[in-house]
Amino acid sequence: MSQRYRHWQRLRTADVAALLTSGRLSKRPGFSVSLKANALGVPRLGLIVPKRVFPRAVDRNRMKRLLREWFRRKQAILGGRDILIRVTGKGFLVADVADMLTRT
Repeated sequence: MSQRYRHWQRLRTADVAALLTSGRLSKRPGFSVSLKANALGVPRLGLIVPKRVFPRAVDRNRMKRLLREWFRRKQAILGGRDILIRVTGKGFLVADVADMLTRT
């Protein structure tokens, strides 16, 4: 499998809404992750990084870039599921997200 993060691997608005209502939610300090199996057989990623947590656009974009890079590198082991990462605070590392997802 290619390690590229393809355009079709992004969760769309309808997919995010479905994931928020029926996905399995795990909360940690600074972020929460919703997971749901998909029928595509490849992982898809959605990110929510609000302005109230990172007021500066450069900080929001950096957080999204770091999370997308982690996803790009680890997508082969994530399996066929939809992943929605919602940032709720500044007190976490991308490694915390990775650790939580590899355990579930």
